Amino acid sequence: MQTIASLKEGDWVEEVYLVTSKQVSTAKNGVTYLSLKLSDKTGEVDGKLWDNADEVAGRFEREDFVRVKGMAANYQGTMQIKMKTLEKVDDAKIDLANFLQTSPRNIDEMLKELRGVIAGFQNAYLKQLVNSFLNDKAFVETLKRTPAAKTLHHNYIGGLLEHVVELIALARDVGSHFPGVNRDLLSAGAFLHDIGKVRELSVRKSIEYTTEGKLLGHISLGYEMVADKIRGIAGFPEELAMLIKHIMLSHHGEYEFGSPKRPKIQEALIVNYLDDLSAKINNFQATLKKENIAEGEWTSFSKMHERYLYRQASYPSADMTPAEGPEAADKGSLKKAPAGPGKDASGKLPLDI
Repeated sequence: MQTIASLKEGDWVEEVYLVTSKQVSTAKNGVTYLSLKLSDKTGEVDGKLWDNADEVAGRFEREDFVRVKGMAANYQGTMQIKMKTLEKVDDAKIDLANFLQTSPRNIDEMLKELRGVIAGFQNAYLKQLVNSFLNDKAFVETLKRTPAAKTLHHNYIGGLLEHVVELIALARDVGSHFPGVNRDLLSAGAFLHDIGKVRELSVRKSIEYTTEGKLLGHISLGYEMVADKIRGIAGFPEELAMLIKHIMLSHHGEYEFGSPKRPKIQEALIVNYLDDLSAKINNFQATLKKENIAEGEWTSFSKMHERYLYRQASYPSADMTPAEGPEAADKGSLKKAPAGPGKDASGKLPLDI
């Protein structure tokens, strides 16, 4: 299969992709053309067709699979396919495994890790609150499939669970360095902060926003879900309920980022910063792995990071050690240590570490 991530300038493309966006437009010279977003599990690429655009556009819809024939080209720093022909392909002939990426981590192992953390809670109310979700079989099945986002980070099946488990581990580690941090409250907040995404996002052929996700957003949906669970727990302390809700409402950090409140307790501040860190590092690594532009030291412009990213393959090896002999040391010459596990013969670390 010609994956989108593998496309290089000048490649002749004959492959099936999923149409995630479709638009018929008119160029400045008055010529009508068809503009598509085409995707598979490795990424997304623009597709342009200039011949018989109106006629061809009537043969398929967004969310259809199409067989594309055309040439891959680098246009203003991004890859696109200059399509010559395309035709709709029957869904029954498609292996969805080629279009739906799954978390690189084992789903059941992540659930086991999550349950292990919750089992160690000292606060009985927070333990009961989190378990009210984890003991709900329908919720867990949805959680196992839900991505953490449509495009920006952990955007694959199991991505939300991976993000949450990662965030809890980071939060418990960071929290241990600061006296007075309530680790149960911190962990519960890390688990619940994005809980509304099980209703905000759906996965069929691709990741899409639900109607209530578009209208209400995951913060409002999650707040509603948690408030409902708390009402069902007899004697749940009002202040504890207020603090856990505050973490949820403030985890985006700033008003301009869609946060109804800004963090005003240390547990909320930790969740906010580490949530952002988890998302941005995941996006950074995914960008390096999926970049589909010609090789070089820099990626194309990253919208999330608002900058170009330096390719990790170009970093000096961490195994560089001074060469033997005083003369070599005086000149500052270096030698490479032998390749170890996970390294190639040059001693360099792979891109997808």
